[in-house]
Amino acid sequence: MAVISFDCPNCGAKLQPDDSKRRARCQYCGANFDLPRATAVAPQSVPASGGANGPLLAGVAAMVTIGATVSYFTISAPAPSMPVAQALVPKVPGTPPNAPTVPVPTVPAPTKTDPMRNEADFMWDDVGGPPIVVTIDGAEYVLGRLRVRPDDQLHIGAFAADGGASRYRVGPFGSYGEAYRATHFAVVGERLLVTDFRGKLKVFELASGKPVQDIALTDRADRFCLVEGTDEKPRLYLAQVDQREFLVDAAAPSLKEEKLPRVCEAQQRFGSRGGDPALATSERLRRAPKVEGFEATGVHVDGDLAVARGVKSPGTAYPMAVGFDPASRQVRWKNPVPVVDLASVRERDNEQDILVGGRYFATYGEGPEHWHLAAFDAKTGDRLWDDKLRSIFAVDWLGGIEATANHVYLVRMSSVEVYDAATGALKATIGAESYDG
Repeated sequence: MAVISFDCPNCGAKLQPDDSKRRARCQYCGANFDLPRATAVAPQSVPASGGANGPLLAGVAAMVTIGATVSYFTISAPAPSMPVAQALVPKVPGTPPNAPTVPVPTVPAPTKTDPMRNEADFMWDDVGGPPIVVTIDGAEYVLGRLRVRPDDQLHIGAFAADGGASRYRVGPFGSYGEAYRATHFAVVGERLLVTDFRGKLKVFELASGKPVQDIALTDRADRFCLVEGTDEKPRLYLAQVDQREFLVDAAAPSLKEEKLPRVCEAQQRFGSRGGDPALATSERLRRAPKVEGFEATGVHVDGDLAVARGVKSPGTAYPMAVGFDPASRQVRWKNPVPVVDLASVRERDNEQDILVGGRYFATYGEGPEHWHLAAFDAKTGDRLWDDKLRSIFAVDWLGGIEATANHVYLVRMSSVEVYDAATGALKATIGAESYDG
């Protein structure tokens, strides 16, 4: 069977699809594309007197067939007319009108026993911030922004930590190009609150996703700020693009014009968080003790436990962590984060870390493509487990981390992986792991 080589219209990499198959997969960007089937050329009757021209005619017919196939693929590739944020999601070319119908084997649905199986119709969007973990009916659920195929509409979804099953999905709140800067979400008590690009604050029941009320705003939302203190109820603030600021009463629901507190200035508006979100970076770093051979880049505090994230300094900046008493700043332990040969570790690649429930969780990179997720006893520094994460894509980045006493939620590419906090076992994968068509 002849093999034809041409470029992937999504990233430009060379493809070599097999004409016996209906789809091709780009080995670099992971995009899948439907292929046209070449129409078989019927044998031609050649007169005896023209026998010498037979091979020439057959060769011309074959070249015409190959040229038509390559031309169709090139012309049918989608033009990059979408915003940059959307351009990462390739459209699948339609089947040519005259292409023969070939039965495609049915792909079995994902099973609860295999958390690595993933055939979701959405990508997890880490631009809106880290996942929000809540308890509903006594079980843990994770909430986040979803980019739903095929038309890239933005939703908010809730998923079970055990198994990753969807509980509900609210939206859509507009296409990703329209809505990604104006769609913010927060949870207060029994309410889920979402803003949209049309200048509305939408209130839903947290347990069911059922709409409660829409509140008209005077402009699009700029951000939410949730202030959580140990001695008072959580307070949610809303800032608008027109610089008006409000305190949100989620139970009523209603808005009261009130300036955001200073603590909101330290909270990141988009993207993953690093360190204690209640403190500015400079304030966090002032809490870190001075340790020889160590440069602190972040600090986590949880009650009477504290861990400073950092790197070896001076020298090769491989990831390190230092445990200390936050009151006295006395050092309790100092460890390299990696368990592998330090020569194979990527420098300063440990920005995703968190301290929860007496455990410190940290990531680090090994070699050109692999990631590890490690857990330590925050008081003693003992290593509890270290997982080398499976490879999922030619490009594999981390986009945020959250954790509870039971689970660790790690954003990878456009999905969230859920790990058992005690053992490191992978329990669920939520969202598409790559930009497959």
